[in-house]
Amino acid sequence: MTALKLAAYAIDCTDPRRLAEFYGRLLGWEIDEPESEDHWVELADPSGGAPLAFQLAPDHRPSSWPSPEVPQMAHLDVRVRTLDEGHERALAAGAVQLPQPADRLDADFRVYADPEGHPFCMCAAQ
Repeated sequence: MTALKLAAYAIDCTDPRRLAEFYGRLLGWEIDEPESEDHWVELADPSGGAPLAFQLAPDHRPSSWPSPEVPQMAHLDVRVRTLDEGHERALAAGAVQLPQPADRLDADFRVYADPEGHPFCMCAAQ
């Protein structure tokens, strides 16, 4: 059987361009303008992998993580050399740090929210 290739990872949001610009700052990726429109904006992975896409969802509600009221559904893990580096980069891009799970205070990751309230983790290299 032929292996399939991931075409994109799409994230629902109320402002696709704003969220793409946030993740572009965070990851150092560029918006792929020929693949983007008002309701769909793609960030090109410079290593050639699947793009991150941001899709207009006018009724998007931010996750209430860690409360399960509005689940996160999925999240991104971003690998960084150190947690301090990840923290500074996340805040500089415009993220907000979220509470660390009580049972993972000494873990090798920290949890943040993007401008639309999607949780993501900055994970220290191992």
